[in-house]
Amino acid sequence: MRKDSTPRDMLLDRRVVERNIRKGIVTREEYDTFLRELGDASENAESITARLGEEDPVEADDEIEDDVDDEEETDEAEG
Repeated sequence: MRKDSTPRDMLLDRRVVERNIRKGIVTREEYDTFLRELGDASENAESITARLGEEDPVEADDEIEDDVDDEEETDEAEG
């Protein structure tokens, strides 16, 4: 959590806000207003490239296939 966060900001933290809404500590309207008033920090974003083994670099936007289905089929054939 940022050091400059106010206690109210902590109540509206996305990790706990649904619980706080259910308990009546904050309202859905208050949370929606909070989200609309957040500043745009997209200029602070940074692109990264990750290398997976010996393969070509994978950009953050690239879709990575899930190999779980292949492993399950192999296990069934062996079992």
